Order: sequence, then structure tokens, then C-alpha cells
Amino acid sequence: MTKDMLELRKKVRQKKPLIHCITNPISIHACANAVLALGARPIMAEHPKEVAQITATAGALMLNLGNITDVRMESMEISLRTAKENDIPVLLDLVGTACSDLRFRYAKHLMEIGGIAVLKGNTSELLSIADCPSHSIGVDAGEKDAVTSQNQREMANIFGQLSKETGAVILASGKKDMVVSASSVYVLSNGDPMLACITGTGCVYCVSGRKKSDSGMHSCCGIYGNCGRTRSRKMPRTGQFSDRISGSALWDERFRTAKQNTDRTDLKTGLLYYF
Repeated sequence: MTKDMLELRKKVRQKKPLIHCITNPISIHACANAVLALGARPIMAEHPKEVAQITATAGALMLNLGNITDVRMESMEISLRTAKENDIPVLLDLVGTACSDLRFRYAKHLMEIGGIAVLKGNTSELLSIADCPSHSIGVDAGEKDAVTSQNQREMANIFGQLSKETGAVILASGKKDMVVSASSVYVLSNGDPMLACITGTGCVYCVSGRKKSDSGMHSCCGIYGNCGRTRSRKMPRTGQFSDRISGSALWDERFRTAKQNTDRTDLKTGLLYYF
């Protein structure tokens, strides 16, 4: 896994792909810094009259439904259609789809357009978009929807079916993260509780995970969760942690360790099973 992570970072830094992010103003600064820290180039354009041109030149597109507005809704559809036409990978972050009918319907509309490589959400959001009962509290997942050892196979089946229906890799974030495709399931337990105390960490999670494959997403998610855990040990107070979570120090922490230990990793991850 550590070697995969290093190879992934090497490729990103060599290619320096342009990542087009249409996201909310709450996390836009952190997302841009995370893309830069990974070695790629961010662009956060959202005007409806320019997004088609910009998306067409990008290496990936990230759409985030947080703090949604009419302008961003118009721009996201334009960019998604452009990305689909140009075979550009798209990640859709389903922020708030479990608590807002507007966002739920809009997400369904974007999914009908197609071309989405990765569907990301917390477990409540993904259960909702899969037309299953969910128990969100605002944009946060409800405790009843958390992935546990008792229900992870059931969750995997639900998300696996969603993957089959959409053609997307499913990224479910939470205390345990799940990366689910139509054929396999990965479960990761790498993060830190402090990540839930900082606004926008889920959005930053998205820009760290732009790979089309389930194994690629598995590596990206392992990187981010382990970065958070390592950094929280050095900066245990929320204010300190918040200052660093959006900058390169968080990412450099993980890769500095990885370069020193290319034959071992402390990532808590595993392939649960194949469908």
C-alpha cells in the first residue's frame, strides 16, 4: 500500500493535472490547498459562462453540493456534460442529499446525465441516494447509519448495487470508510475523530480522491485518513489541527513517513470481499 501511495503521488507530481473544483465557499480554500499539496493544479471556477471551457482542459472534475446555489447548480450541469463528452473523470460529493429534497433531486438529475466516476458521501447521504432509509442530522451522518462490523456486509451490498446501477465507484466516509465497486469492497479505519471537528474535511477528502478505480480510491482514502491521524498526534488541539489540515504539512507528514518506510505501513485497511 505504501508503495502504491508513493507511486500515485509521483504520477500526480509529474503530470500536474488541472483539477476543476466546483465547491462551496466554506471549503474552497482548503480544497485548493489540498490539490496543490498533492502536486496538482486547482481551479475553482464556477461562472456558468466559463465552466465548459475550463472543464474541457481539466484532468478531473469535482462537484460538491454543499451550500448549493442556483449559479452553482447551473454550472455543475454544464461542467458534468462537458466532462462526459471529453471522458474526464468526475467525482460527485452528495453533501446534504439526506436532509434536503432540493439537493436529493438535483443529485439524481446529475446521476441521470451520467459520466460520474466516483460517488462520495457519508453513509446517510449514500443510503438516501440509494433510496434506503437514512437518519442524517443536517449534513452529518446519523449514528444509526454508521458502518459497523455487524452491518458492513449489508452496507456493502447496498453500495455495491448502487455502483452497478451508476457505474461509479462508491466512497462512503465515516468512522469506517468504505470504497465499493460493482465487484469489490474495501474497508478503511485510518482516520482520527478530530477530522469530524473541522469544517470542510469531507470536502478536502474528495479532492484527494480522484482515481477512477476502486483500488486507486482505496489508496487515496488511506493517504488522507492516515495524514489526519498522524497530524492530530502532533497538534492535539482543534485550532492547531484546523490550521494545518488544509496545508501541505498534513500531506508531507504522511509521505515523509512513507519514504522512510517503503516496506511497511500502519494503514488499517483491508479487502472485505469480492461480489
